Amino acid sequence: MKKFLIVLLLLLVIGAGVWAYFRFLHVEDVGKVYLRVTASAMLGDEEAFLDGFTKESRPIIGALMRLSRTHDPRLSQSHPYYYLVTEQIEEVEVDGDEAWLKLKRAGDRGVGTAYSVRMVKRDRQWKVDALSFTGRERVIDKAY
Repeated sequence: MKKFLIVLLLLLVIGAGVWAYFRFLHVEDVGKVYLRVTASAMLGDEEAFLDGFTKESRPIIGALMRLSRTHDPRLSQSHPYYYLVTEQIEEVEVDGDEAWLKLKRAGDRGVGTAYSVRMVKRDRQWKVDALSFTGRERVIDKAY
């Protein structure tokens, strides 16, 4: 009986440790977060798609989605899905609580078709910052 209680106590301690790690210490990879937001858009879950954005940019994306409901997202450049829903991540650059993803739309093969999306960490979760989106590649100021 003592062995059973010791094993049970040990399993409870290990389970509590795993739960605490995922609850308080684990931060999901920024690329995986972006792909999850993309997947929710592809599946038609608008609420989960909007939850992937910062609190400041969520109303803008929601308004754009309502305005462009009659347009095909694959053809209309004003639809939020046109640029933001792609699974082609070319490069990920993480710097503290900020990350830049270099993306390409499906089928874009030409040089210079990549563009950058900024993600920020809020409350230990990565969120897409649509306010800094330009539809172009991120320009880093360099002295030449």
